[in-house]
Amino acid sequence: MQRDFVHVLGVDLGGGKGKSTALATLRVDGRTATVVDIAPRPGAFPFYDAALLETIRQYGDETLLCIDAPLTLPPCLRCAVPICPGQEACVDPAVVEMRALVREAPAPDGARPRGSDRDARRGKPPITPYTQRATEVHLSHRLGIVAREGLGQGTGPLAARAAHLVRALADRFTLNQNLIEVYPKATLALLGLGSPFKKHLRERETRARILEAVSDELRFGPGIWRERCVQSDHLFEAVICAFTGFLWARDGWTLPAGADAAERADGARLADGWIWTPPASAAVTAAGARKSAEA
Repeated sequence: MQRDFVHVLGVDLGGGKGKSTALATLRVDGRTATVVDIAPRPGAFPFYDAALLETIRQYGDETLLCIDAPLTLPPCLRCAVPICPGQEACVDPAVVEMRALVREAPAPDGARPRGSDRDARRGKPPITPYTQRATEVHLSHRLGIVAREGLGQGTGPLAARAAHLVRALADRFTLNQNLIEVYPKATLALLGLGSPFKKHLRERETRARILEAVSDELRFGPGIWRERCVQSDHLFEAVICAFTGFLWARDGWTLPAGADAAERADGARLADGWIWTPPASAAVTAAGARKSAEA
């Protein structure tokens, strides 16, 4: 089902006291979108909380907000059971689904079955429900994308800031209605554009190539220089966050099937938190179209 919005905001969220937060604004033009703003502009103040909230609130009700940070907590941190029975005995539906996702994941080609490697023999847990959510386990074990963890190393401050922003905007934005969690790395990987685009020797060339590859669907408006996104990985990620939300709304993405041993209602899975990525069919179509164009 297509979702209708006038603007899509993409936020590459940085630490609350840092200067790295970036915001991109897309205007929806039917089947395509136009970048009409990328901020902060040169010389502008950084997006600390007050400035970021004020900027987001300037947009009308028909606005979709897309943030690349965890918007919900892992199941262990939501749990109200006074004494933990242990991961294997846990009956929380999210944890049950996480165990099923790991158990049903195919072994890599030519590798031994999962669970027989050195880490498993040494007792390394396959999941940690106090740092992970089902969506991250789905990304890694179903799609082969190494996902950041909801409260993993280095993610905690971002998750805390994201939680604050969700509460501060709760009168305007509702999770999975006009507020979604995205992950630019996963979006690009599933669109067949998964080359490293930051902290890499040719990162700028890669960002330019990616923007050119999606130029049929994503344009830059007058006065908005694509070169700024090529130069800045934060602005680039903000644009990809917004582009993800545009595709989510335009193409009516739905949740993929759950783990066979732990099917849950979509509402429950969404309430636990979900990182929205292109569906497999969209990824195959996009890859095929780009191969044809290159031929």
